[in-house]
Formats: sequence, C-alpha cells, structure tokens
Amino acid sequence: MIKQLPTAAALVLLLSACAGGPPPEPPAPPALDPTGTYDISISVPEAGFELPGVMVIQGSAEEGYTGSIDAGGGGTDLTDILVEGQTMTFLWVGPSAQEVPVQVTFEGDGFSGGMADETGEALISGTKRKGA
Repeated sequence: MIKQLPTAAALVLLLSACAGGPPPEPPAPPALDPTGTYDISISVPEAGFELPGVMVIQGSAEEGYTGSIDAGGGGTDLTDILVEGQTMTFLWVGPSAQEVPVQVTFEGDGFSGGMADETGEALISGTKRKGA
C-alpha cells in the first residue's frame, strides 16, 4: 500500500492538470501598420508585361490612411483605404482611367495581392523600403 500512494498522488496531480480546460488562444498578431514607401510591381500575366512603380502609404489607424501609386510615369491617389488584420483594400485609378478595387495581404516587410476590372486581372506585389 505504501508503494501505491506516490503513484496514486502522481495520477491525481496529472488528472487535475489535464482538467483545467483547453489551452489559451495564442495572442493575435500585432495590428498592421502599412505606412511607408514600397517598391512595387504590377504584372498582367495575360498580356505578359510587368510595370514597376512606387506606392506610398501615410496616416494612421486612428486618423485614416492616404496613399498613392506612381507606376508607368503617372501617379494617382489611392482612396477608401481599409486595413483589417493583415489585409489592406483600396481603390486605385489605373491605366484604364477607372477605379479598380485592390486587395493585398501583408507578410513580413512586403505584400502581394491582386486587382481586376473590365480589361482583365493584374497582380501586385511590393517590398517596403528600409527606413521608410
């Protein structure tokens, strides 16, 4: 009986530790701060071309974001910039001179995503400039 007492005590401790419920949820990732200057590439796979450019995002979550894209020799402002989790959406007036909805997902110091309008689909990716 004496030899079984430590084993029974260990079993009770083990069972009580397991009965504590599910493990806690992992912490949410930090809020995305998309501000900065990004070297970007807009590619249209169907047409087989790629357009380099620069995207600048300014502002804050509290006051709202503003931005612009300069690609192919012309710069245009971004509107309706929204950030949810690691995703940012905005409207951009692209080469077709119409507002194009864009969605990008951030990972590390860059992002990738896409856009589409009546002329077709395009991919966009970017890397944040160091110190920007």
